[in-house]
Amino acid sequence: MRSVYFPLLLFPLLIFACRSPLATPQVMSKRVAAGDFEYVRHRFDSIQRPLNFEFPRQRNYDNTAYLPDTTHADYLPVRNVLLNFHVMNSADTVYDFYGAKATEYITYLLSFSNKKFNNNPRSWLQPDSMDVPALPTRIQFKLATDPATGRPAIYEHYDDELYDYRHDNPGRNRGDMAVVKKYAVRTERELNIFLMGPPWAGPQPVGPPSPGSGIFLGDAVKLTDPLSGKSPAWELRKVFTHEVGHALGLWHAWGKSDGCDDTPAHANLSWKLKKRGPGVSSNNLMDYSPNQEALTPCQIGRMQARMADPTSKQRRWVRRDWCEYRPEKRVVIDENVTFDGARDFNSDVLVRAGFTLTVNNRFHLPLGAKILVEPGARLVLGPDAILHNDCGDNWGGVEVGVLNKTLRGEVVADPRATVLNETT
Repeated sequence: MRSVYFPLLLFPLLIFACRSPLATPQVMSKRVAAGDFEYVRHRFDSIQRPLNFEFPRQRNYDNTAYLPDTTHADYLPVRNVLLNFHVMNSADTVYDFYGAKATEYITYLLSFSNKKFNNNPRSWLQPDSMDVPALPTRIQFKLATDPATGRPAIYEHYDDELYDYRHDNPGRNRGDMAVVKKYAVRTERELNIFLMGPPWAGPQPVGPPSPGSGIFLGDAVKLTDPLSGKSPAWELRKVFTHEVGHALGLWHAWGKSDGCDDTPAHANLSWKLKKRGPGVSSNNLMDYSPNQEALTPCQIGRMQARMADPTSKQRRWVRRDWCEYRPEKRVVIDENVTFDGARDFNSDVLVRAGFTLTVNNRFHLPLGAKILVEPGARLVLGPDAILHNDCGDNWGGVEVGVLNKTLRGEVVADPRATVLNETT
């Protein structure tokens, strides 16, 4: 009998010995890292899919939801603000400022401005018990292209009645909209910049560089005085970016009502001080100062929030880089991240295994782009999440990675979350 039952007893042992070893967490992690799994389309069940959807007008912004991440710059894409320029002069060109000379000036003005916005310095004045970091702005200024000619959007106007700008009395005309109404173009998608000068009074003695003056008027900025040569581009850059700051939603910073708790109130006397520097005077871009250049996190968040709002004026001036699918620019989520502010990405978004991406605001992806959730990763859609395409197209939807029956990507969606125009 022993000879009969021994092979039967041995058979299960042989079967078990021939099976592959169970996959350990380390083995599964390696397979996920190697891409040894497949993606499958996630089908949303209980969410909102309205046929007609309009973004509500926003009145209050959470500025903190739009701060740049210094370790993951791509979490907040750069906003490129489109500008066109109008070079004013008299009919007989009393100012030697036109043609190549004006174009060169504008090129330098943009270069100096972008460099400062790329290297945002630390604020000299800080509120008590608050350490205000110097964050990158993630904002740049771009010269628009004329749609009819394909050339840089720089326009020259020779107009005896409208070339001059007088910031103060006598004859102050800084708030006069006549030049804007007559010459502004494409205000629905570009911020118009007017370079002007004082009324011609004959050759003036050479003096120190002038910081210039300016004003923001709804869809345009008027600046003086590049025409006479008293305000070189590197100097006018301060007033230029100050006024564009107003256009993008900033107020003067020296008072108590600018909407930011990291810009302390002060007497705004920097120009009168003999000694200036950290703790003594302001270098904030939105104060009046010979050193105006710094932006606080709150100020950066204010501008970014408005440029992310589909109903805002500021968003109209932002170049729509998010409409072009750039697969090589994939955004990788390799930490637990919550986007409480709106985002406009131009690539796929990949959530790595072991991490969670939480979306609780508007979230745009271009045609063809997807949200990819690796096995062991999680995508959470909060009640205010809106996944959509902002460019009149579809987006690629959500795909979850599947390694085996027990390990796959996870999607958790609040029933109040909204999903629009995904590819079916």
